[in-house]
Amino acid sequence: MVIIERAEVLIVEDHPLYSDGVVSLLARQAPQVRCQVAADAPSALNALMQNGGVDLVLADHRLPGAMDGLALLEQVVRLYPTAGRVLMSGSEDAQLAARARAIGAMGYLPKSLEPSAWIAALRSVLAGEPWFPPQSTDATGLTPRQRRILERIACGQTNKLIARELGITERTIKYHLTEIFDRLGAGSRAEAVARASAQGWIALRERAA
Repeated sequence: MVIIERAEVLIVEDHPLYSDGVVSLLARQAPQVRCQVAADAPSALNALMQNGGVDLVLADHRLPGAMDGLALLEQVVRLYPTAGRVLMSGSEDAQLAARARAIGAMGYLPKSLEPSAWIAALRSVLAGEPWFPPQSTDATGLTPRQRRILERIACGQTNKLIARELGITERTIKYHLTEIFDRLGAGSRAEAVARASAQGWIALRERAA
């Protein structure tokens, strides 16, 4: 299966066994793809400086040193906005996937994915189509975390307070709000709360004084 006719991919992974596996997989499935490997964020940034033609940066979440994969991809967004950005992780945590999307990543690939699914996801990203694992939703079409955020909005809490209580960033809260508005067809916090309440999806409680 061909991913794209030609592509330059920078793999940022400190475990040689895994990076070698990715290189081998791409060599078999997409011989037109040229791979570089960096073991940490500084090496990756140096490689990007030397080769501005990289089409995709595929970074592991846990990297040695002070800069993890998320921080690295934030730098890539700022310095090399035309390059694709994908976070890899041994975790299937939906919150981590949301954080990756919030900082501008185009994809999130759990390392547990089957090789065929991994290749299909990577092909989508290289074609300019974001790819994130599907999240479980309830009858509202919202994820459990989005339900919790909406309930706190109904209580009048600010993004800052919600982020602190849930242990996530305000940027991630904003991302979830965009998803909530889209799924409820709402244009504001008040409208989202009203629609969810009218459907019986959340119970309005008296706001704290």
